[in-house]
Amino acid sequence: RCVQETGYGLDSFIKELHNKHKHFVPIIDPGIAVDPNFRIYTEGLNNGVFLKGPDGKIPIEGVTWPGYSVWVDFLNPNGDEYWEDCLVQLYTTISFDGLWLDMNQPSNFCDGECSDELHYNYYYFPLDFYNNLYYNPTHRPLEDSTISMQAVHYGGNANNNEFNYHNLFSLYQTNSTAKFFNQKLNKRPLIVSSATFPGVGRYASHWLGENYASWRYLEYSIPGIFNFGMFGIPFVGADICGTRGNATIALCSRWMQLGAFYPFMRNHNGAGNLPQEPYIDPKLKSVSDKAIRLRYSLARYIYTQYMQTSLKGGMIFKPVLFDYPDDPLLYSNLDTTFMFGNAIKVTPVLEDHTSTLISYFPNSDWYEFPSLKKVMSYNPNSKEGKNLTLVCGLENENINVHLKGGVILPYQSAPLADTSITAITKLKSLPISLIVIPDHDEKANGKVFYDEEQSLEKLTYHDYSLTLANSEIIVKLMGGNPQYKYMGLDRKISQITVINAKKYKDTLCAKAFNLRGQAIELNFKYEAADEKLVLTAKSGNLDIEDLTKVIWSNSKCQSHIYHINTKSVSYTHLTLPTKAQVQISVVA
Repeated sequence: RCVQETGYGLDSFIKELHNKHKHFVPIIDPGIAVDPNFRIYTEGLNNGVFLKGPDGKIPIEGVTWPGYSVWVDFLNPNGDEYWEDCLVQLYTTISFDGLWLDMNQPSNFCDGECSDELHYNYYYFPLDFYNNLYYNPTHRPLEDSTISMQAVHYGGNANNNEFNYHNLFSLYQTNSTAKFFNQKLNKRPLIVSSATFPGVGRYASHWLGENYASWRYLEYSIPGIFNFGMFGIPFVGADICGTRGNATIALCSRWMQLGAFYPFMRNHNGAGNLPQEPYIDPKLKSVSDKAIRLRYSLARYIYTQYMQTSLKGGMIFKPVLFDYPDDPLLYSNLDTTFMFGNAIKVTPVLEDHTSTLISYFPNSDWYEFPSLKKVMSYNPNSKEGKNLTLVCGLENENINVHLKGGVILPYQSAPLADTSITAITKLKSLPISLIVIPDHDEKANGKVFYDEEQSLEKLTYHDYSLTLANSEIIVKLMGGNPQYKYMGLDRKISQITVINAKKYKDTLCAKAFNLRGQAIELNFKYEAADEKLVLTAKSGNLDIEDLTKVIWSNSKCQSHIYHINTKSVSYTHLTLPTKAQVQISVVA
């Protein structure tokens, strides 16, 4: 309310944030102050958009942060318009980038209706009513810290009471808020919702709520995020370092390491607790800096995983079992390790005073990241994996991150060394590298996704699919518009690194070809110690939008026949012996 009327200088603060490529997401509570001098309240009262008491006429009141409060009835056809108008008025005062919808259960500082005094008011339903519900594991009154179950929604039907619609409040509110972003700002919504219901994931993300600064809650966060991924809400995280109680430096350090792989990463503290910002302690600062920069180095991969999940479903943060469903041993290792997207396995430290830990790896090729050192090989004679001992002493400040064989990963090494990179947006000015890791069948695949990030236009994106088979990588534009031009420099490829590349140690030729069939000479170097082949352009970087194939061969360079079928918008090439090649096809 204060921000609505005065702004408190937030507009200049937000401009400063935007100049630093940062964003501002304020918390909005749904309780609207009961005050005849408050225009937002009087407008809603005059339009009849608030939830009503049992008589269906007078708005039902509770108590939230501004004092006595009322709530929008989103079943009312005028409720959406009223809520969106409120957000428009707020946006004219402070140009926020997203919205955090808190206390939208909706929460109430008293129980049921409390317009006269603060007291426990359960008179609407007798206590034995709660014992007869189909599911009420706590046997606590349903009006505990929320509004009366006899509040009346729009429609005049006897069943339109809060008892029947309570759990839908967050769904209706996030939907209405998403409409504001889509229709008023013409951009995709960034909404974080406290309460959820099936379907909320279409409009909003979520955090796991207030937690405790304890090792147990650190571990609890992993299955918590699993659950919401299965509920269709993949962009989820826990309050890093804990909201309640005081976190030790060791706990907070380990939580920052785990949190670097939460889909939604946020360090959050409670009032009255000891500080837990990374800068309060040299060790915590160093650990946090390395964890965040590792996350930044994977920004294009992470964004690609987000978009694939958004467009096609699935989970970003998931049990390893989901990628290896035929391994029964993974059932006993469900929530101490996880897959982050389709390429990365993370094994966090979940207990204090831990210098080594044992983690189960399913039967596959596995490589340390970012060192790319091989730690396990696929065993064709077994269906079982292995327990590996991992070094994880806090003095090492490392996170046990591993890449599985059979992946092609977009990666940017600059954030690990360049301390001037303090915002994700700066990564758009830097090229990517492709790390190619063949599996035991010499196959690999990956994705790279580019778009305008906030645009609602359906065809302003490029969705590239990369597939390695039989010494050949094929990259297809699986979705989007071939005419779309992504302006970020992270569409440029500075380096292609092929791991486990001993068979290419005698490479004598490497070339790339653009959309016009023109050859681009490449530098190539086989690094015997690491058994990897590194390819780079002799001049500048390769542009993925103007790239059709890359060939490396253990034969001397020769002329290649390269056909372009513009009618079907696809590209073909002549297969040559003893060579590997990267081909990009645009599929209409």
